[in-house]
Amino acid sequence: MSLDAAETVVIPGWYPDPSNENQARWWDGSNWTELVKPVASAPAPEPEIDRYFSAELGRKEAALPPIDPFRPSDHRYNSQGFVSMEAKPIHRFSPTRAYTASVWWLATMPIWATAVILALTLGLGDYFSLFPRFMSGIILYLVAATLTIQDRKSLLNQLHPSAASAWWFLLGPFIYLIARAVHVTHNTGRGWAPVLVYAISSVVPITAVLAFSSLLIAFQVLLHQ
Repeated sequence: MSLDAAETVVIPGWYPDPSNENQARWWDGSNWTELVKPVASAPAPEPEIDRYFSAELGRKEAALPPIDPFRPSDHRYNSQGFVSMEAKPIHRFSPTRAYTASVWWLATMPIWATAVILALTLGLGDYFSLFPRFMSGIILYLVAATLTIQDRKSLLNQLHPSAASAWWFLLGPFIYLIARAVHVTHNTGRGWAPVLVYAISSVVPITAVLAFSSLLIAFQVLLHQ
């Protein structure tokens, strides 16, 4: 019997002992144990272990046991009523969500961070000196780092087998988003949208500032004519 370890599992139970046909040996799900009992013996005190035991014969030559041959027929997986020689498939859960609220905030950071700095500049005027600018940058950086950590936790909570390390953020939000996209795409087949959004968001503030500066210069020229 051939078992694919990545896709199948043999459930724990009493199976015919490969080394002695007159007794059964306990299979713990991955290895044979030292627990043995005669095939015709009465059930042991543990009902959760022995309630499926009977004198029905099973495979003796197999290196690994079949699906529990002592289960009642309504618990077997063979539709013809024979003891199934196939192992029970493992139920695997695949992640379906590629994006989180945190990653969208991180992807649009160039826009809202520029808006915050612009609002502080216009609101505080000359009071928005070097130190307030530095502190504002630190706060924005910490907010972005928190979003990165929260995004990674959300992915792992949504059954992603792996997620990009939050340490990638030290190289910049864009680098983290790229590393994240590689992992998420591998897990779900998609995940590059935040990278594209961040790239576009980085261009929008620069374009807006250049356009505003051009209009201001043109307006000043008109006033001096």
